[in-house]
This record gives sequence, C-alpha cells and structure tokens, in this order.
Amino acid sequence: MLTLKLKETMKGWLELNASHQKEPLEFSIDVTFMHRLKLWKPQPFLGSITLSQRHVSTETHGYFTLKPAGPRYELWFDLPGVGPVEAKGEKSYDLMNLKESLTMCPLTLYQNGQAIGYIEVAYEDSLVTFPFKALRLSRYATI
Repeated sequence: MLTLKLKETMKGWLELNASHQKEPLEFSIDVTFMHRLKLWKPQPFLGSITLSQRHVSTETHGYFTLKPAGPRYELWFDLPGVGPVEAKGEKSYDLMNLKESLTMCPLTLYQNGQAIGYIEVAYEDSLVTFPFKALRLSRYATI
C-alpha cells in the first residue's frame, strides 16, 4: 500500500529558562502519513535532534499534524543534563509575512508539564524545491 512520507530538517536554537543562553539545535524527522485519508490527524514520526554545542545527537519521536493555519510539531527526546522533555509548537501562516511564516516554527519546551524553555527553528532549504525534496510516495507493509 502507498502512503505519503515527509522528510524535514529544521535548524535554530534552544534556550532554557534557567540559563537564558541560546544554543544551536537541529532536528530531522521522517513522517509517515499512516492516516492516508485523514491527513489532518496526528501523524507519527521518528527522527534525531542535534545539539552541536553539547556535541550530542539523540533520537526523537512524536507527532506531526497538518492544520490549515500551519503544521503542529510535538517532539519527545532526552535533553542531556535535564532529562526527558517534550517540545510543542506550530507554524502560523500569515500572508503579510509569508516566507517567514512558512519556514519558522516556535516551540515551547516542557518537562513534567512545566515550561522550562523555548525553541525556535526554521526550514532553511528552498521553499520552491520543498515538495520535490521533502515529500515522496512510499510503500509500507500492512499487518
């Protein structure tokens, strides 16, 4: 059976409330649209997060949700020195600031339900080539 797959890399920074210092952050995710007929449903993904200043790359997983106003990201990962965290946020499309709203995504970083920081990432590749580079049809096995 065929399904849509999305491979996306976003780069930016992370700032913990405790330190107020920004550090580089990058994440890459591979989204498999398991709900092919309901693309607006949360879609699972696997990926990786790189914190170059800490010389760390770690696995992440979560959900990607398409919404009319912009996609929503929910990522779970282990932040060295902090422990398990969750980052949530979404893009917010704006015709007056279209390029930035298509590429930038703010996320709030949570631990045990408490906001502990902020992440801002952006898609840095060409928006014109995005559909050709990031999207593809793929075959996957069903049970």
